[in-house]
Amino acid sequence: MNIRIHISKAITLVFIALLFFSFKSYDWEYDKKSRVKIHTSISAIFNSETYIIEEFFTEQNKFYLIYDNNNIIGYFTVKTAPSKFHNFDYYVIFDKNIEILKIEVLHYRENYGAEICNKKWLQQFIGISTDNFEIYNRKIDGISGATLSVENLKKDVFELRNILNYDINHTINN
Repeated sequence: MNIRIHISKAITLVFIALLFFSFKSYDWEYDKKSRVKIHTSISAIFNSETYIIEEFFTEQNKFYLIYDNNNIIGYFTVKTAPSKFHNFDYYVIFDKNIEILKIEVLHYRENYGAEICNKKWLQQFIGISTDNFEIYNRKIDGISGATLSVENLKKDVFELRNILNYDINHTINN
């Protein structure tokens, strides 16, 4: 009888441990490879090695202001979006006018649909207008085998740009 109790306790502990580790959140600031990618992109895009970043929170999102010589030169955010079975992490860099300058997938965890990481495909987002979702949605090509990832990325980027645009115009500039 004691063996059954010990086995059930062990199984319960293993189950709880697996459950705990399955909710591990991603933080780009603690991932050296992601930090290097993001900072390399910012340096190249803004041609600056002396920029400073500062956190800027909205109700639902965390953005970063990019300063150089005490002037805002851009913004960026790192987000997680769902794909079929897992989430993927990506970042978006905006200029000071909130135009998309770069988008890159940091971690794609699915077995299929990795074409979403293709730099040529991601270039479709650069400079795209997010004033009208139907027009924006038609301008971004789909990817066979990555339908959910593509749709979630398109929706996220559309919302992020519009949220940032609203918050910049109503918070920082006022």
